[in-house]
Amino acid sequence: MARNARKRSFLSALSGQLANGLDGLRGFFGPGSNAASNLAAAGVLAACVALLWWGVPKLRTRLAERATVAAASFDLEFSSAPSWFDGLRRAEVRERVLAAVGDGSLLDQRRLATAREALLSTGWFRSVEQVRLADSGGFLVDATFVRPFAVVRHETFDYLVDDEGCLLPMQWTAGHRPASPHYVAIVGSASAPVGGYGTKWPGADVAMGLELARLLAGRAWFAEVSAIDVSRSTDARELVLVSRHNGRVLWGRAPNDRSVSEVTPEAKLRTLDYLYATERRIDSGQGRVIDLRGDLVTLRADAAPAEQ
Repeated sequence: MARNARKRSFLSALSGQLANGLDGLRGFFGPGSNAASNLAAAGVLAACVALLWWGVPKLRTRLAERATVAAASFDLEFSSAPSWFDGLRRAEVRERVLAAVGDGSLLDQRRLATAREALLSTGWFRSVEQVRLADSGGFLVDATFVRPFAVVRHETFDYLVDDEGCLLPMQWTAGHRPASPHYVAIVGSASAPVGGYGTKWPGADVAMGLELARLLAGRAWFAEVSAIDVSRSTDARELVLVSRHNGRVLWGRAPNDRSVSEVTPEAKLRTLDYLYATERRIDSGQGRVIDLRGDLVTLRADAAPAEQ
């Protein structure tokens, strides 16, 4: 009996709670209440979230697929490029970047960093300030180029270097460098190249030869200087200019190595300016040496073979 009484009491309480709940729902949806609209808005919001959760990755994937560019189809555009950076050099750089970035999406920002590292690895740039994506899928590049200036001869090759003697990614069989632009050859060096591109050529003799080449580079007759012989630059302090006519001009000490035993570099330059203005050349022909070191310019027979 007691158990039945407790059961009836429990059912009565449960019925009361259900009734109260139904009354609450009636009030929730009853006249004058905005609960239904709130519930509908919540449902719409939930549906939108579900659609975004499902749709955004799909949309991103589709956009990436449409933005995919084949590496073979893109090009490199430079904000400014020097005249020596010709079609061959441009093609070589493009191939290096192409191999690094491969096919990919325009939306992938990692391609920019990859392209920048590939550009720097070519050895033709001092720095790469910025790489941007072009509409064509290629790259717009703002960079500072190196300055090819001379070649240093070692054994059977002429190695291209900048004005500070840093090795650049180009070499030719000795004596077969291009006629234009004019690259004076530093010959007779006792040192060999070490390290990769961008590494300075070792040896005081090459440094002295390049110092003299920088001094001469602005003169109207600089193209007449085919080579600078540095073979006696360290022991006898003699730098020799070799003309394109195979004549030799004994310059003497490096420009910054001044001595009362020699006239100044300015006096030597004036002599060569005068020779070029009157003779359209700076030498007296093959087999002869003009000695610029003293107050009186002298001419003698040349005992050494000319190198160019």
